[in-house]
Amino acid sequence: MPVLPGSNTVSHTGVMARGRAPWAPPLVELSGGMVGHLIAWEKIEGDSSRWAWVSWLQQAGGRHVHKVVQVQAASLRPLEPPDACQDVPRRVLGLDGQFRDMG
Repeated sequence: MPVLPGSNTVSHTGVMARGRAPWAPPLVELSGGMVGHLIAWEKIEGDSSRWAWVSWLQQAGGRHVHKVVQVQAASLRPLEPPDACQDVPRRVLGLDGQFRDMG
């Protein structure tokens, strides 16, 4: 399939993503076999457990239902190269009950 120059950077409303291709959350497989987008990582400071937020669409009764779940990070299987996850937001839940960005 031919690739058009700038096809991921220009829309009908003008230039988007400041000259870069728009970012999309990386694909992961959940333990039940569903495939979704990894939208955030979380670490719980109190017990050092790691969690992930995943989003996907499910067809139910002829309509699409948007699902967002929190799962243990170790239960995910990445479906893209490791560097695809570098832009996924990361945060930690501190002992004070406040979330902080991990960078």
